[in-house]
Amino acid sequence: MKRLSLWLGRISLAVVLLSSHLYSADCQEDTLSGPAPIGLTDILTDYLPSNQISGGPVRKVTICDQASWERKRPSIMRRAQALLGEAPEVRGELDPRVLGEIRRKDYIERKVLFTSGTGDKINGYLLLPQAASPSLPAPAILAMHSTIEPGAKVTVGIEQVRENRDYGRELALRGYVVLAIDVISAGERIYPGAGAFETNQFDRKYPRWSAMGKMLYDHKRSVDYLCSLAEVDSSRIGVIGHSLGGYNAFFHQAFDPRVKAAVSSCGFVSMGSSMYPFRFARDEWFVHFPILRDYLRAGLVPCDMHEVMALCAPRPLFNHSARKDHIFPDFWAVDAPLRQVARLYRALGAQGRFERVFGDGDHDFPPDVRLKAYLWLDRWLMKN
Repeated sequence: MKRLSLWLGRISLAVVLLSSHLYSADCQEDTLSGPAPIGLTDILTDYLPSNQISGGPVRKVTICDQASWERKRPSIMRRAQALLGEAPEVRGELDPRVLGEIRRKDYIERKVLFTSGTGDKINGYLLLPQAASPSLPAPAILAMHSTIEPGAKVTVGIEQVRENRDYGRELALRGYVVLAIDVISAGERIYPGAGAFETNQFDRKYPRWSAMGKMLYDHKRSVDYLCSLAEVDSSRIGVIGHSLGGYNAFFHQAFDPRVKAAVSSCGFVSMGSSMYPFRFARDEWFVHFPILRDYLRAGLVPCDMHEVMALCAPRPLFNHSARKDHIFPDFWAVDAPLRQVARLYRALGAQGRFERVFGDGDHDFPPDVRLKAYLWLDRWLMKN
């Protein structure tokens, strides 16, 4: 057994060494130190042929209104879908179950379970404020956790392993029905024998899908669950998240028209204009988009984060980014693309529906920013 372990260890080391030396020493190699490896895609520019037979010459079109945006929007949807990959066939009903219930001071906390439709279960916590009832349904929030263990338990305040992460609990205290689920590879959904946020087993099982595609699918399934509850007003659904939950939030709003308002904290960066584009296409640990790796090796990004965020327009979207964020240290890759999104909202006559907040701290969701985010959600989801 010891010999087998030693042999496997040597193989693992060889794989690591091979992956770090894919090419011979004779091939010139440089570490890029410019502003970005790949140029920033302009969401307000479209390129079309003047002649469909010859394929040219090329027309450069500036997106200036709703009609021109609607002509470009499907192209972004298709390219984003290519990154997310193909989901398997969906089977089965939600089959929701309540596994436990605790009466907190101002809300009921239920541990819930329902089927994903792709062969696994989705577990989470449902917070029902006292005022929510079938006769007086309340707005609902899907609260998405960050890359922190133990996942949803942190978001609803059951475990406080880090400050400023229990926004699900805080929103329940404001009168929202809140659902927080564990995403795959986190909390109670960590794969057997794997560590937290290791998606390799998922990638092997679904080679044509992606972890981000699965998370998006599970979050849409979660909205199905929320809409099935008599205590929820299904016309007033919002999402909120920090870090991992932050980009899950705007991805979800982009692909789910039921989401009326979204809050993303420290979850945004352009992949192409960042010096760290492979953070979303690693070979191991948390692999967001496996197919992206091949595009990046060709110096391309098929669809960037600000393009996905643009798909949320003109619905209300609040984005918080930190100027000293150690996760996304290249602030230019945050500020410039967000300015593009703001320009799109203005072109659509919806400038009041996109809020950019910049903090001076690190990768966090501090109290003052959370309060601004909650007031933003209240503005769009709470009835006066």
